[in-house]
Amino acid sequence: MNLNNQPIKSILILFAVLLSFNSFSQGYENYYRLCNEGDSLKYIDSNQSALSKYKQAFNSVKYVHSKKYKKAYDIAIKMNLYEDAFLFGRMMLINSGELSLVHTRSIKFKSSKYYHYLKDSSDFYIEKCNKRINHSYIKIIDSLFYIDQRIIRNNKFVTGKYMIDKSKLPKDLESLDHSNWELLYLLIDSLGFPTEEMVGTDAYKKAFVLLHHNLRFTENEKYHKEFFEYNRLGYYLPEDNIAWYEQFYTRVYQKTFFTTFDGDLTPENLKRIDNNLRMFYLKGINSYQIKKNGRSMSPLW
Repeated sequence: MNLNNQPIKSILILFAVLLSFNSFSQGYENYYRLCNEGDSLKYIDSNQSALSKYKQAFNSVKYVHSKKYKKAYDIAIKMNLYEDAFLFGRMMLINSGELSLVHTRSIKFKSSKYYHYLKDSSDFYIEKCNKRINHSYIKIIDSLFYIDQRIIRNNKFVTGKYMIDKSKLPKDLESLDHSNWELLYLLIDSLGFPTEEMVGTDAYKKAFVLLHHNLRFTENEKYHKEFFEYNRLGYYLPEDNIAWYEQFYTRVYQKTFFTTFDGDLTPENLKRIDNNLRMFYLKGINSYQIKKNGRSMSPLW
């Protein structure tokens, strides 16, 4: 093996970093693995086994992401396990504060007492979420997101009650990305990573847009190790790594890391991508449908 090959060296260093983390403390690796197994069982309609995997995963960690509860919630409804669906739905509301997550097309479930219990108690569960999350942190994230989307990228779908004197803005608006990143990182360093548990689902998603726009740049590579550790600890989900790290890796090494978008469908490259996906606790390449000579990768489960 030629260790002077930069992409290979990068992967080896990354693997060593992840391995070193595993030796110090127990993270969310088993949780991610069980959830992935549940997804694959759900895909083949082995719903009872899938639900069992999800429950094992949920019991193995302190905090369960609402996105994972949603999958178990939908399966429980499909299997007419309405008491389980109620329990998953309740935790979704407490963790996310998002009423829309418990919506379902199942007329039968919506006619059941369990769905009525869930809807009637939704304000109480959402209030529990509101009491838990850090509203000051959320306000700052919201303002940074507004700058990122409306001011820098002129996304008119993003609105906010902010009075901004445009005459004081720099000519190069993209330079605001740097100041946004400095403030966000300062917040992470002082308050902690903006997890769903800390700031709720909406602010978590907004924070990750900011992270995506900055972690992909080579000058911020020095932060990658720290953020990979946040991933291992369950602060954010593995799939949230794909876009920004793929962009970073492609820019630096002119080669894809997670995808076949470069059109290289050789067995060696597919194995490399599969290893990379699994190294980041993601489902393997067999979970994707690859089309258009690799230019399209659609998840099957």
